[in-house]
Amino acid sequence: MCKININSTFSEVRHASELLQQFCDKHNVAFETQGQLELMLVEALNNVVEHAYQKQPDGNILIEFLKVENTAVIKITDEGIAVSGTAMVERSNLPNENTLPEGGWGLCLIQALADTIEYFRYADHNTLVLTKSAA
Repeated sequence: MCKININSTFSEVRHASELLQQFCDKHNVAFETQGQLELMLVEALNNVVEHAYQKQPDGNILIEFLKVENTAVIKITDEGIAVSGTAMVERSNLPNENTLPEGGWGLCLIQALADTIEYFRYADHNTLVLTKSAA
């Protein structure tokens, strides 16, 4: 397992992406899967920076990378604003790509790439857990 804390800035998202690459290399995650995990991570973290912390740079984001058997797990915890109840939609209810505004693809990409997505809102924080087969 690898744990890191970053501030809620887009430059820190890049740093987290680099650490994910190191984690994937260490745990022999397939190259194609590495790219998918990176896209999932970056999109999720960008959403935290933009929506949960409203681009305020002083927010704390805890990121955990785990490999459980043949599954890569990304766990993201923040203390920002909760996700809107309409933001998390079922995979079968994804919007038509022709109706999405520019910049509205992040959650759709995550949903298309992740094997599982779990979101939890606690009294003082959000936790997003993404999994992807790493075999």
